[in-house]
Amino acid sequence: MPRGKSTNVYLSCKECKMQNYTTRINKKKTTKLEHNKFCASCKKMTPHASGSEIKHSS
Repeated sequence: MPRGKSTNVYLSCKECKMQNYTTRINKKKTTKLEHNKFCASCKKMTPHASGSEIKHSS
């Protein structure tokens, strides 16, 4: 059963570019997403932006 128009995306740290989190966004309503999240490699709160989509194998 389809879940709608949402897509899974990675959130990656803007400082070290490490992909730390995943989330779902609606591609029709949201183009870019940015949150302050904790980065384990930087060991501090940094802005994380939406990056590449998660590819699922069929």
